[in-house]
Amino acid sequence: MKDNFDEAVLELQESILEEAKKIYSEKAIQYFLHPRNFGRMNDPDASAIVKGSCGDTMEIYLVIKDDKISSISFYTDGCGSTLACGSSVTELAKEKNIKDILKISPSDVIEDLGGLPDEALHCSILAVITLLKSVADYFLKT
Repeated sequence: MKDNFDEAVLELQESILEEAKKIYSEKAIQYFLHPRNFGRMNDPDASAIVKGSCGDTMEIYLVIKDDKISSISFYTDGCGSTLACGSSVTELAKEKNIKDILKISPSDVIEDLGGLPDEALHCSILAVITLLKSVADYFLKT
């Protein structure tokens, strides 16, 4: 019985992945299967938490040295699209000057991921808003 169940689970996972490949780029799939910079951070220099219109929450944490992001991470309770966008925005911001981060837009995230379906575009907005709020938190503290 266990073997049948395990086989059914594997078949279902493969089916879901094949459907995702019809909608998402390979990079987006990799980012939500294996998120980059994922996890909460103790004692960041700045952070922000934003709840999106879809109900997903994103958190971004920054450590800044010499006006550059030396460490960045994110956490979300959201869907695969939100995970991919969090991974993308943190990769785009990593090791950049704090002022250059202010230029990152949702379209940069969408482009980095090779596009997103219309119903997931709000995830890129959530990621960028959270990043910008974390930068604002840094400026308010310094």
